[in-house]
Amino acid sequence: MMRSFIVFLILACTHVVCFAQETQIKTINLYVGTTSGGGYDVYARVMARYWGRYLTGHPAFVVKNMPGTGGLTMANYIYNQAPRDGSEIATMQSGVIFEKLYHTLSPGGANARFEAEKFGWIGSALRSTYVTITWHDSPVKNLEDAKYKDAVLGASTTSSDNFLLAVLGNKLLGTKFRIVHGYQGSTSTDLAIERGEINGAAGKDWTTLTTSRPDWLKDKKVNIIVQMGMQKHPSIPNVPSALELAANDEDRAMMELVFAKFNLSRPFFGPPNMSSKVMQDFRASFAALVKDKEFLQEAEKTGMEIDPVYGDEAEKLVARLLRTPETQAQKMRELLKF
Repeated sequence: MMRSFIVFLILACTHVVCFAQETQIKTINLYVGTTSGGGYDVYARVMARYWGRYLTGHPAFVVKNMPGTGGLTMANYIYNQAPRDGSEIATMQSGVIFEKLYHTLSPGGANARFEAEKFGWIGSALRSTYVTITWHDSPVKNLEDAKYKDAVLGASTTSSDNFLLAVLGNKLLGTKFRIVHGYQGSTSTDLAIERGEINGAAGKDWTTLTTSRPDWLKDKKVNIIVQMGMQKHPSIPNVPSALELAANDEDRAMMELVFAKFNLSRPFFGPPNMSSKVMQDFRASFAALVKDKEFLQEAEKTGMEIDPVYGDEAEKLVARLLRTPETQAQKMRELLKF
C-alpha cells in the first residue's frame, strides 16, 4: 500500500513539473511566414505586445519572420521541427493551410510537408473580405465596365490571391481583366498602380487597404469594383458581392470553396501534438486577448480590424475544407488556371 502511494505521489509530482515546464515558458517565438511590414507581420507584432498577459507564466513574445516559398517554408518548419512545448507558434497566409487542396504553390501540393488539420489551431484574428480596385483614371470604374473595357491588373505570383481572384472574376463574373504578374508583393504593386504601369489589382484585403493606403480611399483615388468573401463587408455595402452575382449554384459553390479560407485571414497555430493543457491555455488566452481594451485601442489606431474566429471553430473549418471531394477540388483547380 505504501509503495503504491509513493508511486502515485511521484507520478502526480512529475505531471505538475511537466505541466509547469510546458506552460510557464519565459519566451515564445511567434513566427510570421511573410516579410516584415505586411498585414500578417503587423497583426503579429501588435498582438505579441499583449498576448503574454493572458498566458500561464506571462511569457514574453518574440516575433520572427520566416518568409519563403509563399509561406511553405515556415509551415513545414512548424509542423516538422518546432518544439511541442508551446514555445513556438506561428501565423501565415491562409492559402498555405490548404495547399494540399489548392495546389497553388507546388504541383499536387507536394511541397506541403504537413497535415494542416493536425496543427494546434489557436484562432484567427480576422475574417477578411477582398476587393478588386482600379485607379481613378482607369476606363474601368465599376463591374459593368470591367465586362467590356480593357484594364490591366497587377499581381505578385500566379499563386497569389491578387492573381487567383482576378482569374476567378474573369471566369465566373465575365470580367475581361488582363493580369500581369511578377511584382514583389503588394507594395510594389501599389507603386505600379500609382505610376500608371497598371490599372489596378484584385485580391486586396479590405482591412489592409484601409490601413496601408487610407489616402486612396479618403481622396477617392481608387474605384472599388467588386468584393469577394463569405460575407459582405459592412463598410462597403454598396459594392457588389461576387457571391450574390453567381450565375448558378455550381458557380456559387466554387466561389465558396475559394472564399472559405478568408475566414482564417490572420490564423494563429502551433505544431501538432502539443498537450491539451497547452492548447487550452493558448485558446483561452487568444479569446481574452481579442477582447482586451488596450489591445483593441492600439488595433484601432493601427487600422487593424478584429473579427475573431476561435480555436475550435478554426479547427473545424480546416477539417471541413480538407474533406472536399476530389472531383469538386479538381473543378476548382481547373477554374483557377490562367
